[in-house]
Amino acid sequence: MTEAPNRLRNNKPFLLVWSAGIFAMLGFAMLFLTTSWFVIDVLERPALVGVVLMMITIPRVLMMILGGVIADRIKKSQIMFITNLLQTVLISAMAIFISLDQLGILGLFVITFLFGFLDAFFYPAVTALIPNLVGHQNIQRANSLFHGSIELMFMFGPVIAGGLLTVSTFGVTVSVAACFVALSVIFVYPGFIQDAKPTGQTELREVKNDFILGLRYIKDSPIISSGIMTISAVNLFVIGPIIISFPLIIDSIGGSAFQLSMLEVGLSVGTFSGSIIVYRLAASSRRGRMILLTLVITMIGFLIFSQMTILPALMILAAVAGFTAMIVYLQSLSVIQEYTSFDKQGRVMSIATVASEGVAPVAFAFVSLFVGFGISIHTVLAATAIIGLLTSVILVVKATSLKQAR
Repeated sequence: MTEAPNRLRNNKPFLLVWSAGIFAMLGFAMLFLTTSWFVIDVLERPALVGVVLMMITIPRVLMMILGGVIADRIKKSQIMFITNLLQTVLISAMAIFISLDQLGILGLFVITFLFGFLDAFFYPAVTALIPNLVGHQNIQRANSLFHGSIELMFMFGPVIAGGLLTVSTFGVTVSVAACFVALSVIFVYPGFIQDAKPTGQTELREVKNDFILGLRYIKDSPIISSGIMTISAVNLFVIGPIIISFPLIIDSIGGSAFQLSMLEVGLSVGTFSGSIIVYRLAASSRRGRMILLTLVITMIGFLIFSQMTILPALMILAAVAGFTAMIVYLQSLSVIQEYTSFDKQGRVMSIATVASEGVAPVAFAFVSLFVGFGISIHTVLAATAIIGLLTSVILVVKATSLKQAR
């Protein structure tokens, strides 16, 4: 168990991509909290928090297929460099408009839409690049290290943003977020990563054929299909609802931006801890069973979370939900990548991401809609958790191929 971590520590391209991910996600985490609180505190439109999140996720999902195909045809580091650079420009523009008191809800929609559009190209590139950089035997540990560090940034980011919002302004906070994302651009410079250029061409007319081939490839692999369904379930019934619930819960109790950051810290502590556990685990004959059992436990934990109103208890239960959800996500992701050939990593991961994260806008819309109708956020979350629990039980019974995954 010591050889794999040593190889990762000596893998300079992976370390650079890892560093880029850390700084990018630190900036993104700050941006997400600041944006949510800006809608509530400045624009005074709490019902639109879910819509803003949808403006990020919908273009990200719609363009993910194209992003995955391009990731199989263009140098992945080049894609990451360009998208992070453009995202830095967007965040900087947002900071300027806020400082000039010129950012309304329409402008915020445009910026968040473009941000999500760019992320549709970044994510398939980085998820496809990691297996190529570390090799098959190190995929699970590399995923755990990369995604675990990202989750750690989602703990630090809200704390930094909450602290800055307490002592400064929204413009300053967004400017600091832009600086962190700008640092990621430096680390992912293609000349530093030196990843191989794919041999495929980039004609857009071939995107449809590549997409269809990717779907057939997934359909022909019950293990990959079951892994995607598992990730989709945890995103639809836990991650999506819990993210949108945080600002709504804090707003309902008259809380502050710092209290909102504490809830996000609780979730991030759990997800980071889960990634550490997965990093320490070696693939075994019981991995598939662990994924499905943990999925059921995640739904039960989220159901308990839905009924809590005390902030410390909410923080602890958010951490529990994040912990178990990350175990499900990372191990399922590793199974999908390990059973996918390297030349199809981009399109398979983009389809997997569309199938999983494509449900996030559904969760945002579902929660926002029923809360807008006057239904308690706790009631909406409880209903979501119960449906998720039933879905998990069905997967335990039906996903026999995943249960056998090693």
